[in-house]
Amino acid sequence: MSNVYADLAAMMGGGQRGPAALGGWLHGTVEAAGQGELLVTCDGLRLGPEDIAVCAPYDYAWESDTGEMQLLRPGDRVIVLVTADRQDYLLWGKAVI
Repeated sequence: MSNVYADLAAMMGGGQRGPAALGGWLHGTVEAAGQGELLVTCDGLRLGPEDIAVCAPYDYAWESDTGEMQLLRPGDRVIVLVTADRQDYLLWGKAVI
């Protein structure tokens, strides 16, 4: 199983109900990324690397922008999965809007 699906399964709590259950999908915006810095605004919150998990292959720790699609950059719109209790956030992928 790839890391993306393992992250999703863990976040959904194996189908359980309660705080760890899936809360839904949200849109977010990358405000800062690169060189280990990450700031995503989502659902009225400012989420840093300690607040939001990032699915592979997406990368915010890049040193120089090589133009690759998986690099997160300021201005990127993203899809975020959140638990029902709004305690765990998972950056699932980039959104095309």
